[in-house]
Amino acid sequence: MALVPGSEASEPIEHLFTVSPGVLAGIRAFVGRLAEEAGLTDRERDRIVLVTHELSANAIEHGATDMISVRWEDTDQGVWITVSDQGVFEVGVTLGDRGRGLRIVLALADEVTIRPGRRGDQGTVVRLRVPVRASVPAVLPRILLVDGDRFSGRSLSSFLDAEGYPTVVTGSAQAGRDESASPPRLAIVDLMTSNGLTVQLCDDLTRAGVPVLAMSILPPPANLRSSRFLRKPVHPLEVLAAVRLLTEPSGAASEVRRA
Repeated sequence: MALVPGSEASEPIEHLFTVSPGVLAGIRAFVGRLAEEAGLTDRERDRIVLVTHELSANAIEHGATDMISVRWEDTDQGVWITVSDQGVFEVGVTLGDRGRGLRIVLALADEVTIRPGRRGDQGTVVRLRVPVRASVPAVLPRILLVDGDRFSGRSLSSFLDAEGYPTVVTGSAQAGRDESASPPRLAIVDLMTSNGLTVQLCDDLTRAGVPVLAMSILPPPANLRSSRFLRKPVHPLEVLAAVRLLTEPSGAASEVRRA
């Protein structure tokens, strides 16, 4: 179980990963398993997985490293995650994708410290704390998220929840239809879910007055009805910007998109 205030910290667990095509999936599985063993809730686990994924992806893409070390510490202050690499990280020029990834980390974690690797002194270390909050009574969801990709859906849900937009995640068009019996404030729908049956779900939600943010790796179909469409892959911050627009009183009443 996760530690509570006053209990002793568990022994840190550290694993060294060789950079390869499947290394990010391995890192996600590593911290996900530790979170489950610690008895964390799904949302806390997803938050930790997303933060660690972003840090590791940043190291691979911008640090030119061959190895990544991930260290897990479960304490009475929360879970501490340390990601170390052999690369160079210039904190003062965090622009573009690198800066956006760091903003995601800062939004989801507390007490982030960075020891940047520099030329001649390679080896970047990022340490952060993800607080483990007490469970709270369930509330009606503000956002319905329909996505057949379990990791993608839960990661986006965790990010939006940390930004103040509680979500409920479903993995099929039918499950999304069932959850929309009590109309959500907004629906985010991946059009590839359930072999495209979500296109009809978008139509039904729109007719019911629910703003719909549709997403897909393919161009939007001609019969799509939605408030906005985003082409995947899409950064979580772009989704957040669309969510803020569509949940504002003026944004929710925006013109429905017809291809």
